[in-house]
Amino acid sequence: MFRVLILCLCMIVLPAKASERLLVFAAASQKDALEEIGTQYEKQCACKVAFSFAATSTLARQVEAGAPADVFISANQAWIDWLEIKGSINANQSLVIAGNRLVIASTSEIKDGSKILSRDRFAMGDPQSVPAGIYALEALQHLDVWQDVKSKAVFAENVRVALKQIERGDLLSGIVYQSDLHNQTKLDLHYMFPKSSHTPIRYLAGVVKESDEATGFVTFLTGNTAQEIFSRYGFLSLQSVKTQ
Repeated sequence: MFRVLILCLCMIVLPAKASERLLVFAAASQKDALEEIGTQYEKQCACKVAFSFAATSTLARQVEAGAPADVFISANQAWIDWLEIKGSINANQSLVIAGNRLVIASTSEIKDGSKILSRDRFAMGDPQSVPAGIYALEALQHLDVWQDVKSKAVFAENVRVALKQIERGDLLSGIVYQSDLHNQTKLDLHYMFPKSSHTPIRYLAGVVKESDEATGFVTFLTGNTAQEIFSRYGFLSLQSVKTQ
């Protein structure tokens, strides 16, 4: 009887093990899709998924400085490689999880891409560091229009900031990702850059701090559930990425 009483007291006093927090640093352009994916992953792991969204370049520097990220999701290969050089991530273990297309979004009725950009100031990610800006610069140079439009470019700290500048009417148009126009009612897709005009847009996920939850989440991103969500939000599936 005494032993039974002690066991009962222990069950009352000892709290249930709290769920582990999984902190994911991720490219701002994947915010909506990843939040839904995180909710789905929580159903199968003993963890609570938390996100920090910003420009890939900003997050990579934070990881290198020792920020407590468990998983890092980049909008290009370059920042994954940079973190590997810094010893913060193993690029060989990083997985491609989705792709995207580069587009011009605008409120203008002009349909010609170069004319939209040369007519007035336009938004784009900073080509010095922001993946969306790097892709945009590559495309504009490839199409031989950069010299004609560069004086009109307004550089943003990430692609979602560029999108907001167009939505608010601060700027007539901007270069963003196809997925940024998911459920957009204020903006139209006026031009889609040819795939051949820039490096293929690929998102990669890698483990920063080893754990079963972190490794599981990266793997989950390549599975059917996550891939369906990515596709629904306008991202390219893994199958489409392989053909880029």
